Amino acid sequence: MSFLYRQEIRSLQDGSPNTFVIGMIINSTNVKTFTASRTRFNTSERGVWTFTLRDSEEDFINVTVWGSTEYIKKLSSTFIIGSVVEVISAKIVKRNPSNKNEQFMPSTSSPFTLIINEGVALIQNHDAPTREQYKDLLTRPVKNVTSAKNLKTILDNIDALCDCFVDLLVIVTFIADVRNIMTRDGRSLTCRNFEVADGSTDNTVSLMLWDKDWIERSAFWEPKKTILFLIDARIAYDEYKKKTTLSISRRTLITECLNIPQAADIMNAVQHYDPDSICSDPFAVPNSESITTVMTVKQITEKLQKNKATAEGERLQFATIVRASVTEMNLDGPLKDVISIKCALCKKSVADVQDSCMNLSCPSGNGMQTPLNTVKFNIKINLKDDTGYLIGCRLTDDIAERVLGYTVDEFQVLSI
Repeated sequence: MSFLYRQEIRSLQDGSPNTFVIGMIINSTNVKTFTASRTRFNTSERGVWTFTLRDSEEDFINVTVWGSTEYIKKLSSTFIIGSVVEVISAKIVKRNPSNKNEQFMPSTSSPFTLIINEGVALIQNHDAPTREQYKDLLTRPVKNVTSAKNLKTILDNIDALCDCFVDLLVIVTFIADVRNIMTRDGRSLTCRNFEVADGSTDNTVSLMLWDKDWIERSAFWEPKKTILFLIDARIAYDEYKKKTTLSISRRTLITECLNIPQAADIMNAVQHYDPDSICSDPFAVPNSESITTVMTVKQITEKLQKNKATAEGERLQFATIVRASVTEMNLDGPLKDVISIKCALCKKSVADVQDSCMNLSCPSGNGMQTPLNTVKFNIKINLKDDTGYLIGCRLTDDIAERVLGYTVDEFQVLSI
């Protein structure tokens, strides 16, 4: 009979058998799938999932799980950031700093990595009363926040810092809604934009979340209230934006800091920011739960006119709640006036869903490959309240579907 030995992360030894580790998941990445040429399972498709486990203020370790795609997807959806779990009989492997995979995993306090193989090791919920001792670990930084650099220093020297990793202590100033994008090779990905500041400069920095768990958790972030400690944010040249930028990578650890001495100073430093301003990314739509300002049509018009007078040529974007009635909605016109068809890769408009875009720099451009187009609502509406009219508003995408009670495909069938 084999006995399990409860061990803390700091006491793990290379190759120790029958280990039993309890901790909280503080970071989780998206599942990766691949085709295996030889496998002990009845499928050639395999999956891998990585998460970071923490059992004390100082100690945390990366865990990599291998198995069939179904097994991996089930585990990653069951055990999320904030789960307290038991890792049983995992293989303990010494980390190799020269291994290129280390570049894509958070830097941890432990010199080891835990490996879970399907059918050999096990991960399960820790339901004992002792789980309470782990709950605060999610919001406590894994290192001293004094390691953080201020945004002004980084932005002033960003080209010189290219290919470096930095720590940031910032406050969330904007949270976008979740959106789906299509990659150049035809894969659909989910992401969420958000912006941060720290008071050292009036500039904000736009960042993107790609991992499922963090996209879901960020729905509860509050502008000008949520403090984040980002460890190993990446500075690199962005080919798409054609400039050096800050970004969140697979190596980045995010901590939602609830109670740290520096939080009040950062909050006070950003209170003068416009609460209604939105992300500079034209495709980023604010998370509706984060919009609190209520304006009349007259107030909106005055704000737009004031900006036109003070910043000619500069586009103003802001988000607000308007209590108004719909006076016109052009659902009876031609279908082309109700829906829009765009290339999923470059966002250029196309005439027909079967057509390719004419953007020669796009993989689908001018028929170079099978078109990847999206069809969405783009309905013109006019609004009215007691103070005036808003003419030429747009009701789009899934919001239009919720209002109408039909999907785009269902609406097109009705229109035939």
